Amino acid sequence: MTGQASTAGSHIALDAMSGRATQTARTTYLALLTSAPTDATILSTMAELSGTGYARQSVTWGAPSAEVTANTNLITFGPVSFDPASVTHLALVSASSGTSGDFIFYWTADTARDGISGDSFTVAIGALTMSVE
Repeated sequence: MTGQASTAGSHIALDAMSGRATQTARTTYLALLTSAPTDATILSTMAELSGTGYARQSVTWGAPSAEVTANTNLITFGPVSFDPASVTHLALVSASSGTSGDFIFYWTADTARDGISGDSFTVAIGALTMSVE
């Protein structure tokens, strides 16, 4: 699924491309959201799934090819032990938990997923793509 950069993500990319600020490698995490974010969303305002068994998951990325990069790992959330709200969006963030960090990029789920207690949510290898175009 193709997503889009948030305002913070655009600033990070512009700083790196212009040389204004050096970017260092860092771990990024995927979060499951229950409503649509905007470009201006930040960690403290995103509508993230919450409950026992849910935690943000780390994401690994392949080297860019044809101006695109994609996730190289299978990403699994859960199983959860609650009846979760429908997952409609996914977000790339820079923090494993909490509200300190960057809201970098987001995607609309191909199909909203309404789970039940005991479910796991998975994102396939290569399902998330990012582009600067």
